[in-house]
Parts: sequence; structure tokens; C-alpha cells
Amino acid sequence: MGYLFEYLAEQANWQNSIVFMLLSAGPTLFWLFICLRLDKAAPEPGLQIFKTFLWGCLITIPIIPLAGSLTRLVQDTSWFGSISLIIILSFLIDGFIEETSKYLILRYRTYRSVHFDELRDGFVYGMVLGLGFAFVENVLYGFLIGDLMTGASTILLRGFTSTFMHFLAGGIIGYHLGLVKFNPVKKPKLIIFRGVIIAILFHGLYNTIVRFDWWWNLIPLAILLIVVYFLIFKKIKFISRSDLQAPKASL
Repeated sequence: MGYLFEYLAEQANWQNSIVFMLLSAGPTLFWLFICLRLDKAAPEPGLQIFKTFLWGCLITIPIIPLAGSLTRLVQDTSWFGSISLIIILSFLIDGFIEETSKYLILRYRTYRSVHFDELRDGFVYGMVLGLGFAFVENVLYGFLIGDLMTGASTILLRGFTSTFMHFLAGGIIGYHLGLVKFNPVKKPKLIIFRGVIIAILFHGLYNTIVRFDWWWNLIPLAILLIVVYFLIFKKIKFISRSDLQAPKASL
């Protein structure tokens, strides 16, 4: 982990920093606009949105080096075949660590907020948290690549693929937290577990497709992201029409 931060410090300069942050900010703002449009009927306070985004940024700082260290550890072993290695890295390291970290922030920093007062807010805060995570992750990837042009093109590509994935995965977790908070369910922990597992599987499937490194892999990636987006969009529309607001359940 120390090696990673030392390497990033060596790669960082004002030109790269500004370019990478601006390029990462563009797609992030685009998806944020989409998110806030979904919540235009009862918009959340701007300060709460900013705090949630900031938490997503901050949690990325320890999580990415941790995932990177575990990735190198698994890659250095000779126990796994290539397909098994891809599955382990995609689901058990990337998916599990990153989505669990999002859940922990949403559960312990957002769940009890007075502004989290309707089911749809679970989607909103989860998506915003995912955007904060992706924003910093993309900048770090730019620095890891080192070269300005290659890093910039990578950030732009990730801005409309990986950022979108984090946006949707965060929304999935937030929605399930909302189900527990605003609906009388018998087994709230099971609902939460289901949401986190779905997000992990979605994240892991996305990373698996990326790691196979097919020249045409943008096609299955696009299909996966679009299908999940429309499922979420359909659910948000249903929630908005139904205006669900039920008694709270405790975790």
C-alpha cells in the first residue's frame, strides 16, 4: 500500500492532476445530472448530496490500495487457472471489497439522516456515493498509467463505463436500504444482504467481462449496463407513482 502512494506521488504533477480531475469530473457530473433528474419531484438538499459524494471519494483512498495489494497477492500464486483467477479477482476482491465499503458508508453515514425520508432517496444517495467512489478511482487509474494521453483516454472511457457501473451498483444497495427503512419487512438483514450480493454480482460480472479483454467487449458491457439501468429506472418510476412511505423497520 505504501508503495502505491509513493508511486502516485512520483507520478503526480500539476498538469496531470488538473487534466485527470477535469476529465473524471465530466462524466461524473453527467451521471449526477441524470441521478438528480430522477429525483426532481422531491430533490435532496445540496449539502447532503455533497457530503455523500465526498464520503464516496474518501472511502476510495484506502479501498483501492487494499484491493490492489490483494490482487497482486492472488496473481502471484500459482494455484488458480486463468478463468478462476479472473472470477476471484472480479467477484471476491473487486466486487466484494468495493461494494461492501459502499454499504458500510450508506448504512452508517446516510441511513439515519433526516433527509433520507423516502424510498427513492436510497437510489439517489447510493448513486451519488458510487459517483464519488468512481471519481477518485478514475483519477488514480490515470496516475497509475502515468502517460498523460493514455491516462486521459482511459479516464474518458472509464467515465462512461466504470463510473456508470459504480453509479448503478450504489443505487442497488441504497434501494435495499430504503426497502428496510420504509417497509415493514420480517427479515431486514436478509434484504440488506440481498442488495449487497446483487451489487457484488453485478460489479463482478462487469469486471469479468473487462478482464477477458475481448476486442469487442464494449458490446456486452453496454448491454449489461443498459439492462441494469432500465431495470432501476423502471423501479424508480414505480416508486414515484406509488409514493411508498411505510413505517420504519429496525436493523
